[in-house]
Amino acid sequence: MTPQRITSIVFFTLLILIGLQLLHIFHLFLIPILWAMILAIVFFPLYRWFLALFRGRRNLTACWVLLLVILITVGPMVFFSGTLAGEALDFSGKVAGWIHSGGYQAALERGLNSPLGGVWSQIREKTGELNIEIVPLTVKFLERLTQSIAGQLQTGAKNFLVFVFNYLVTIVAFFFFLRDGEALVRGFTEVVPMSPENKGHILGRLEETVTAVVRGVGLTGVTQGALAGLAFWALGIPYPVFLALLIAFLAFLPIGGAAMVWIPASVYLFFGGHPVKALVLFIYGTLVISMVDNFLKPLLIGGKIRIPTLFLFFSILGGLSYYGFIGVFLGPVVLTLFLALIQIYRKEYLART
Repeated sequence: MTPQRITSIVFFTLLILIGLQLLHIFHLFLIPILWAMILAIVFFPLYRWFLALFRGRRNLTACWVLLLVILITVGPMVFFSGTLAGEALDFSGKVAGWIHSGGYQAALERGLNSPLGGVWSQIREKTGELNIEIVPLTVKFLERLTQSIAGQLQTGAKNFLVFVFNYLVTIVAFFFFLRDGEALVRGFTEVVPMSPENKGHILGRLEETVTAVVRGVGLTGVTQGALAGLAFWALGIPYPVFLALLIAFLAFLPIGGAAMVWIPASVYLFFGGHPVKALVLFIYGTLVISMVDNFLKPLLIGGKIRIPTLFLFFSILGGLSYYGFIGVFLGPVVLTLFLALIQIYRKEYLART
């Protein structure tokens, strides 16, 4: 073995060991840093626009964009947090009391005596043949839902300081990624052993994917939440703010989504003695609320990043399971990176054979 080879082995061994140590050091800040990267990619076009407006003053430009992001994120959190917590606690308490007092039995009787009672009887008869008891299952689901809401609120109160700490880390990292992002990316790509064309291709695909997923999922959630909240308020359903925000968050899920809220709300209206309102909400939810998801997501995500819908579905679902909430964005990013590398392999290596 030549001295040059020994030197190379020692160098790369040290590089890997030190890199692993750095990974452990930054482990506590990894998720906030990833959020900061995602925000920096999404808001970088706005940063460039402000940079031209402020004649190249990077610190001032980054401060203005940072202030805008703080207003976008902190404003809704402060405005909705009190209302959301109050409605969520009241909702879980009333549902628990309704179940333990047997209120669902009276609601069931009202539903059976309504104009749609015959349909409900047929549904119970068919599901009974399959040994599926809808009412007990629904009651158990509501019990677990109320317990989960109460538990999540308690956990959220305990972890409030952790959330504030992570938010501050994200904001600070976001500022530096905006200001120095181009230099950081340039320094990182210089050490990657690829042609400039391939490196540019990968970076372009990653930027397209992050921007499309954030805009697509975010706009879908906001639109669905607003449409559903207006419908809940107009139909007299209690806790419209809580339910609207719940729909906005469920929009991040690739399956179920808003239907997991407006279908139970329709059932609530039906068994509450309002079959017409229940029918109106069911039709509105099917043709308006859920159709927003079917229209906006493929338009804003699928068409932009050129990933097959099935693969995109599994990447979001798998990313959510593996990485947590941030996996909604990291899953498609990892899939895009893999597909970009496959494309480079086909172009650079298979073409030679």
